[in-house]
Amino acid sequence: MPYLPYLSLVLRVAVGASLMVHGYPKLSGDGKKGAVEFMKSQGVPGTAAVLSGLLEFFGGSFLVLGLLVPVVSFFFILQFGSIILLKGRKMKMKYIAPGKPNYEIDVTYLLLCLVLLVVGAGAFSLDGLVGL
Repeated sequence: MPYLPYLSLVLRVAVGASLMVHGYPKLSGDGKKGAVEFMKSQGVPGTAAVLSGLLEFFGGSFLVLGLLVPVVSFFFILQFGSIILLKGRKMKMKYIAPGKPNYEIDVTYLLLCLVLLVVGAGAFSLDGLVGL
């Protein structure tokens, strides 16, 4: 498939940029405070919110650059798997619930990261530049 490297490029840049935007507010100010309080209210240590923000922002930037894509994707798979379990089991959310909190997007991100784990960084990546 000669176009696969370019599809991987598009996928990793879109997913990485989205995760960066999602993670940035968790790193400072009211966004960080709100994320920490929410995690604590769910019985999860508040530091998990900060670690999540760091992974989303910096891991997302690594995806955009194409750096260590399989490793970063693996960590995102662990993160989104944990989120799915939290939302499904503890918070009793449904997978798809129009107009209500759900974990549909989390499953989508998990699957997209699984694809990146398997196919790699693709075209125009730092991984490709250094031969990873």
